[in-house]
Amino acid sequence: MNTSTLCSVVVTLCVVLISSSPMTVNAKGGLAAKLCMDTLEDKDGCMELLKQADPKIVRAKSYEELARAVLGWAVTKGTEGQIFLKGLALVDNNPAIVRCAGFHYDGVVASFKSAMEELKDDPQTASYDAKVASDGPAACERGLVAAKINNPAIIALNRQIALLSTLAFLAICEYSP
Repeated sequence: MNTSTLCSVVVTLCVVLISSSPMTVNAKGGLAAKLCMDTLEDKDGCMELLKQADPKIVRAKSYEELARAVLGWAVTKGTEGQIFLKGLALVDNNPAIVRCAGFHYDGVVASFKSAMEELKDDPQTASYDAKVASDGPAACERGLVAAKINNPAIIALNRQIALLSTLAFLAICEYSP
């Protein structure tokens, strides 16, 4: 084999290896973006959420690291969401909003915290807890519809929390030994 042929083979092999390496995946949004694109129905919403994400999520090099980062951010977003809803409930003392702020988002935050605590020792329970965190936004949404409340900020919050729940669930499932 002459030198130019050998060089061409080496260059081609390098291009193939580089294009399929984890660094390339991370450059495009990492494992989280891969989960968004490969498994979620709301790919656009998930990718939009990742633009606001904690940088640890986008930089995660393993599914365990990704699950921890997503759960940590989910606890923060759930808590911030609950604070927002409680403030809204004080202004507009509507029973549906009060229930979202209290009962439903208490469950969201508790589920994400529980998933985080269980992740290392019991990934199966952690995945369940991460998944049921989406029950809160779904129930909140049903309550708002029944009360004929159309609040885009609450709808957006519920959508984000549901996406985080699904993303955490999928990351934990990929991580689970």
